[in-house]
Amino acid sequence: MLRLFSSLFRQSLFSGGIALLILALSLAISATTALKFANQQIGYAIEQQAAELLAADLVISDNQPIDALWQQHAQAAGLKISNNLVFGSMAHNDENFVMVNVKAIDDTFPLRGQLHISPQQKSVQQGQIWLSPRVFDLLKVKIGDRIAIADAEFLISGKIDLDTNQELGFSGFSPTVVIHRQDVARTNAIQVGSRIDYRLLMSGEPEQIKAFVTQYQSQIKPPLRLRQANDDDSRLMRPIDNLSTYMQLANLLTLLLCGIAIALTCQRYVSQNQDHIAMLRCLGASRVQILGAFTALLAIIAAIATLLGGILGVACGYGLLQIMLLTMPQIELHFSIWSVILGPLPNAILTCLIVLAGFVLPSIFHLAKVPPVRVLRQGQLDQVSVIIVMVSAIASLAVFTLYLTENILFSLSVMAGIVVLCLLLFVIAWSTLKILKQRFLHLEQWIRQPAKMSLQMTALALGLSLICVLFLLRTDLLERWQQQLPENTPNQFVYGLPPTDKVAFEQALLQQNWTATPLYPNVRGRLVAKNQQAFSQQLRDQNNSLKRELNLTQSNIFPKDNLIVAGQTHFQQANQVSVEQKTAQELGIQLGDTLTFDLPDGAVTAKVVSFRAVEWESFSPNFFFIFSPNTLDENAGSYLGSFYVPDTQHRQMTQMIQQFPTTVFIDVNAILDQVKRLVGVITQIVTFLAALVFTAGVLVLLACLNLIMDERRQEVALLRAIGMSQRQLKRYLTLEMAFTGFGAGILSIAFAEIVSWIVAQRLDLIWGIHWQYWLILPLGMAVLCGLIGRYRLRKLWQIAPLLSLRQLN
Repeated sequence: MLRLFSSLFRQSLFSGGIALLILALSLAISATTALKFANQQIGYAIEQQAAELLAADLVISDNQPIDALWQQHAQAAGLKISNNLVFGSMAHNDENFVMVNVKAIDDTFPLRGQLHISPQQKSVQQGQIWLSPRVFDLLKVKIGDRIAIADAEFLISGKIDLDTNQELGFSGFSPTVVIHRQDVARTNAIQVGSRIDYRLLMSGEPEQIKAFVTQYQSQIKPPLRLRQANDDDSRLMRPIDNLSTYMQLANLLTLLLCGIAIALTCQRYVSQNQDHIAMLRCLGASRVQILGAFTALLAIIAAIATLLGGILGVACGYGLLQIMLLTMPQIELHFSIWSVILGPLPNAILTCLIVLAGFVLPSIFHLAKVPPVRVLRQGQLDQVSVIIVMVSAIASLAVFTLYLTENILFSLSVMAGIVVLCLLLFVIAWSTLKILKQRFLHLEQWIRQPAKMSLQMTALALGLSLICVLFLLRTDLLERWQQQLPENTPNQFVYGLPPTDKVAFEQALLQQNWTATPLYPNVRGRLVAKNQQAFSQQLRDQNNSLKRELNLTQSNIFPKDNLIVAGQTHFQQANQVSVEQKTAQELGIQLGDTLTFDLPDGAVTAKVVSFRAVEWESFSPNFFFIFSPNTLDENAGSYLGSFYVPDTQHRQMTQMIQQFPTTVFIDVNAILDQVKRLVGVITQIVTFLAALVFTAGVLVLLACLNLIMDERRQEVALLRAIGMSQRQLKRYLTLEMAFTGFGAGILSIAFAEIVSWIVAQRLDLIWGIHWQYWLILPLGMAVLCGLIGRYRLRKLWQIAPLLSLRQLN
């Protein structure tokens, strides 16, 4: 038995197939290990970035003091807590007055992120106040001076360089001041009718947060509101959602590519070792002995691949985490040495076992059945064995990807699309080659077997196209994020601008030469009925649009980020309305329906004439409902808009605030910086994943080219034997391989475009044909295959024809 194993081991090393098998298996293990190890940490770390906008993982808010029972629930769940409140008031000294956003915090604030105060301080003391830079400019004060908030006087002790808790909405407007929570009572600023936001902030481990939400979310009833970091701001969460899907796709494609490489390598291994196994059978080795020797060989391969793949996987996963730490040093990573060892190790072992069981064992069982007569008579794999190997490989890959991928529907759709496309592209290639062979006789020497050449093209195209899919999507994602944050993206929102100040405000923007969106009238109202029928109680309980007042506007020009997806592109008369498409779907609104809104000056009924896709991630005003002109009374509300202020002109922004003292200005620079920093991190991670898939794709190309080269060795030997010269042979093989590569390049880009379109729908990306790849890939593959064929087969045409035939046998 030991001699038999030794013979198989030496033969496997000599054939060279075992090295590529170990490499492909190690890469499959490392890819799954890296993504499993890093995925949870990456998601949690990036959610921490989003949590900085809340200064916590969870926030319960209300316009009334929050019941102490919720604080008890949070403490019982092991969560850290902080009690704060936010309200608007007047800040003043002897000469100047300004409306400010007062944030009253306790000593534990913030739970996430950091407050950067100069001079550096950990917490605000009672009787002291911190001011944002804009308040310093508006009140013309400095540190050490004293100002008043309503009836209470405070000592200015710090400047807010960075506030972790930056939000859009009324409570997030600048200018902002921070005081201690114990000082709120002596300001006497909170009276009946005051607009105030009480907040209970909570933070903890992801499992604790998830358990708290699961247990208590159903008990949150309006006006009480529960917010999570991962659903608070779509501008941050959309890139995160895209990254999660992209990571799943990278994992899936890496597994597919590694599985294909392993399958092709096993096919080559079986082909190379059939004669050797037949010889061992002739010498008396039984099937059981051969299977035992192969089992031992596979155990060694599995051990080596698991060790290499596990180490490489942890290293890759750790590398992904380090990429984040370079740009987000404040995040917390939660893993121990045991989680590093015990987390990836079972996954690596399972990966190895499933891949070997699905891709290798069926081929080994067939190899063990090779009869002794194989030494005397050349044979081919029977069709039943080939079908068994294919079915086993597909089933194994399906089970494996479904185990590793969280989104089962997404994985199944991608895999089904790939299988269907492979069959379709094979039929197209075979039909095309067959027609070319029949119509152009001079091409027959390069298209002798259209079916086999089509199969080779499809195999090459599959490996190349799966690489292309990830790179095409990477390009589309980056372009989308860059378009989301173009140069001069609005960093200031204006809210509550009185109608009487509209003209003066527009003139002020022109004088400063600041780019701005149009000013939209903003009228508050409630949606109360559809087609003269009130909405059901169940729908009112489930949909937030029916629970609260909405910002309504009227305009003949839609925001540039809005896309009409159904209905009229322009309004034709008064009392017409355009609805955001997701809101329409949730409320069952159809084109032609009439909607009734309750407004301050009475009810308004409008006919639905279009649906819009709204880019909520853009830093521009957007609305659920936009009415046609002359439908609403613009004087019944105010105006809102956004504009861009260069960093060098913040002094002029102070003058603007002083010129329009009753208007709310919201500074979103902090949010912009947060999004840009997050997109930068995700870009690096996406690039890292694309490189991982590229490595797996190279293995597929090598395995496929190895099979093609093995077949060409027989042809070269025969052609040399019948008298073809070396020069003719070089030209013939170079052109044939180049033709195969050219066809594979065309198939691969077609394949990649279709798969990337399928995934782009899932990622909500705007898809377009990548014309440059249609030129680069076919020509590049033609040159690559021609050069590889010329290099790999040169030894055969340099030796004597008789020796070539002997080497084949």
